[in-house]
Amino acid sequence: MSTQSQGKLNVRYTAYNTVSIFSNLPLQVECITGYDDHLLVGTNKGHLLIYKITFNSPPLPAEINLTHSNKYFSRKPIVQLDVIPEHKILISLTVDNGIAVHDMSQFNCPAITTMERTKGANLFVLDVVRQKSLTGGPSITVRMCVVVGKRLQLFYWKNRNFFELREDLAVPDYPKAISWCKETLCLAFKTEYCLLNLLTGDQEELFTTSKQGEPLITRVSIDMFALVQDKKSILVSTDRNLEMKAVFWNEIPTALVYDEPYLIAICGKGVEIRTVAPKLQIDCFPLAGAKLISTTKRGHVYIASGNSIWCLKSCPVETQIESFLKEKHFELALSLANLWDELPDERCKQVAHIQKLYAFNLFCNKNFDGAMNIFSKLETDASHVIGLFPDLLPADFRNKLEYPGALPELQGIDLEKGLLALTKFLIQARRNLLGDSKFKLQTISSTVALGEGNSTIRTKNQLLQIIDTTLLKCYLQTNESLVESLLRLKDNYCHLEETERALKRHGKLKELLIMYRTRGLHNQALHLLQRENNKVRIIQYLQHLGREHMDLILEFSKPVLLENPNEGLKIFIEDIQEVESLPRPRVYDFFLNNFIPLVILYLEHIIHVWGDKTPMFHNALINQYRERICNSTTDQSSKEQLQLKLVQFLQTSQYYTAEHVLLHFPYVGMYEERALLYERLGRHELALQIYITKLKNMNKALEYCKQVYSKTDSSRKEVFTILMKMLLSPPTDSKPGVMDSEEQVKEPDLPSAIKLLHDFAPCIEPFRALKFLPDDIEIHKVQNFLKTSVQNHFSERRKLLIQKGLTKSEFLRATSEKCLCESELFQVSDNTVCDVCRKRFTNQR
Repeated sequence: MSTQSQGKLNVRYTAYNTVSIFSNLPLQVECITGYDDHLLVGTNKGHLLIYKITFNSPPLPAEINLTHSNKYFSRKPIVQLDVIPEHKILISLTVDNGIAVHDMSQFNCPAITTMERTKGANLFVLDVVRQKSLTGGPSITVRMCVVVGKRLQLFYWKNRNFFELREDLAVPDYPKAISWCKETLCLAFKTEYCLLNLLTGDQEELFTTSKQGEPLITRVSIDMFALVQDKKSILVSTDRNLEMKAVFWNEIPTALVYDEPYLIAICGKGVEIRTVAPKLQIDCFPLAGAKLISTTKRGHVYIASGNSIWCLKSCPVETQIESFLKEKHFELALSLANLWDELPDERCKQVAHIQKLYAFNLFCNKNFDGAMNIFSKLETDASHVIGLFPDLLPADFRNKLEYPGALPELQGIDLEKGLLALTKFLIQARRNLLGDSKFKLQTISSTVALGEGNSTIRTKNQLLQIIDTTLLKCYLQTNESLVESLLRLKDNYCHLEETERALKRHGKLKELLIMYRTRGLHNQALHLLQRENNKVRIIQYLQHLGREHMDLILEFSKPVLLENPNEGLKIFIEDIQEVESLPRPRVYDFFLNNFIPLVILYLEHIIHVWGDKTPMFHNALINQYRERICNSTTDQSSKEQLQLKLVQFLQTSQYYTAEHVLLHFPYVGMYEERALLYERLGRHELALQIYITKLKNMNKALEYCKQVYSKTDSSRKEVFTILMKMLLSPPTDSKPGVMDSEEQVKEPDLPSAIKLLHDFAPCIEPFRALKFLPDDIEIHKVQNFLKTSVQNHFSERRKLLIQKGLTKSEFLRATSEKCLCESELFQVSDNTVCDVCRKRFTNQR
């Protein structure tokens, strides 16, 4: 990169004023250093001069006072000086004598200690760390590295003396320059630069030094060096990362110093001032004979020749900031604003103002991500940021906003990139409003206006409404798949009318329905679906409404049921949680009053699929089966299917109320169903009478007895006996639905009774059976019954005797154990302690 490719300010700009401190001194200046308002000068004769320099407002000259002058400071030239003002010590390096530490609190700065090990040293560097201690006071840590030949000696300061920090480090060549950041030393040898890690001792070569002139190193920050290579300075960080940022000079630098944000170099016969980012030449002026450069504090740079000293005094920061802002060098303006010696509140306001201008400039230059990052850090009012884009805010609101400059016209790919960056900004702003503690209140006081005359939105809900509505518009233009997720948020604040217009404009019916549902505007959603004549979507929507919107469900389901009953029925029987939780009595009444053909389907589903055990629904299903069977309009095949369902349901259901259902059954017909109801009521004689007299089906009567009989239940134990009695003595009394008055009395059926006695002898009570048999019956016909009955009797008696013996044996065993326990003697006194509760018996009342 050539010097011509670097930028240069287009306006007349001066970062520093050059002030002559001394000229034509009678002494040869060898080195300079300083702190605060003090300048220390070391000469080739070993003289030490300390000046206090106070700068007055122009046009008054600077006040220069010689506070110390020691002609006998050293017998040899003073090579290097450095000061630690907090400890009031001066560190000097003189030819042949090495390092000495001097007390600056005393006149003529007498030596505290002379470090014999450092004789022959040619340069040193300090690492001074200033921080707060655990008690809140200042804490100063001082370390020193001394170059002695090809070895580095490391020390630390404690109790008014330097002590060895670690063993010496060997290097491959004689260092020409050195600098220290954190735990890294940067060394310049004759032909190359390298980094040395003090923790591990590792050395890493960087690149070659200048082909002409001496190598130079200066510290730029706590983790970065600037290394001179010919006509450029390369920035290198302590983590061995070559930043590849280079500052180019017109001439090869012979001395270099960093005074934030400027790099200042002595080049040839003059001084150049440049910045690192952006790369600008700030100033360039001649200064004859200059060879030394040093800073005492920010904004005070001293330059010395053999017999003259100048000071580069920084121009007022506000003047420099104004110049940089005119040229749109916002990063430099920010650097200076952060260094401004002004009240914290004023400095913060200025920094925020520059950042707003910087962000706006980035936006105008299509660096949308950078601009939005700054807007987010500043907590800029979201509505002002949104107003940078076209068609996102209402025209009347956007026209009231003022910006630092003209807004760029965004379209195509630029608009899309901008909207993507805006989306990230809005998501972060939304998260801050909903999550951060300072935004818990409904009013907002911390957002920043982008334009000077703009008013910020103070209401939290209003700002959230603008953010969410804009997010939706951004998604519609950049990523339509995210629209649904935004609208499904429970805390969605999208403006209803704006959102409706945007979604309709983009044909997003599904998303519009989601918004209506999220806001609880189900009536609007369903009317929209009706206008679209989308029956499938209506059914789906109604299925997810839930019981709290039962009126809407019934209202909008009617048209669907009228057009397609089977599809409409899915609104009430689909296996969806909201559908299953609907109030079933109300749905039943709705079908009963409006869609009677669907009642059976609905009842069958809630009973057989959902397992509803409510007696009302079981009774209702039986009555619906009965009414449909008795209806003259029902065809024969449907009647047969319904009769099969009814019989099966009467046999399997345990939840209908038989006495209520029986009241509605006809006396003529449906005899088998009536018999099943009598069975449920325990009226077995009437049930069997229907099988014998009405149905004349002995097989069904026997099946009934087999199903009902229970040896342990007294009401079911006599069922076979009742059947035998009915065969031998048919009933003569008329009963509605069982036997009519004009019906002919059935003749006794002795063969069937004898067969019943033969086949089911164990199930029939013998004494009652013999009572019903005719007196003239032949004994051999009932021989098997009598034999079986006697065997059963003796078998039962045998069981009882065995049970009696076992019971007596158990009684005797228990009695023996009782006597054994009673034979043991133990005493319980007032002092006896219970093994369970560990308390004395005497304490229990």
